[in-house]
Amino acid sequence: MARSKIEVKGFEARHYDSLMNIITLGYYPRFIRSAVSFIELPDDARVLDIGCGTGRNARLIANHLGDSCRVVGIDIGADMLAGFSGRQGKDPRLSVMKADIRHRFPFRDKLFDGVFMSFVLHGMEHEERLHILSEICRVLKPGGKFYLLDYRPLDLKSGGLLTRLVFHLECDLASEFLTHDWEEILSGRGFGEFDEKCFFGKKVRILKSVRLLYTE
Repeated sequence: MARSKIEVKGFEARHYDSLMNIITLGYYPRFIRSAVSFIELPDDARVLDIGCGTGRNARLIANHLGDSCRVVGIDIGADMLAGFSGRQGKDPRLSVMKADIRHRFPFRDKLFDGVFMSFVLHGMEHEERLHILSEICRVLKPGGKFYLLDYRPLDLKSGGLLTRLVFHLECDLASEFLTHDWEEILSGRGFGEFDEKCFFGKKVRILKSVRLLYTE
């Protein structure tokens, strides 16, 4: 049976933003704004937000890039999609659609200047992760940038009690996610030119990679 945490639903989905604020003792809004500030894309960029949830991140990205950008969010959860639609209002820069990222993305090749994914990849089976990275490479323009906001690889055995507790409470796949060299994996999927910005004592990072001009 797949262990992927593909959908957030019910109470957790309806109150997701508030729950994240509480869990991080109010730090989450400042953290996510700081992560988004790391994004460097053209003012008129077209950006894909994978696992967009309530749309908070999509709006932050749009506000960061300016009036000429377009941010397309995709998510599988009906509750999350409803939350996004309710929050985006009449902002013409934002749109959302339902999609299961375990399958082919519903976009043509080389459509996006940037892709953003926040705390989604660690909840997937590893074969699903590799598929998702290949799809991201496909829909990105050559030279486009992929921003992965997620846990940073670390050895849990050397982590503190609080760190081990956090990952005990996380989905089953999160601990396994930490064991992979994601720069090496991304290099094998057509990406390079890595850079990162770290948070929470270097346990979380936003990792930037560039879709190379020539991929196999």
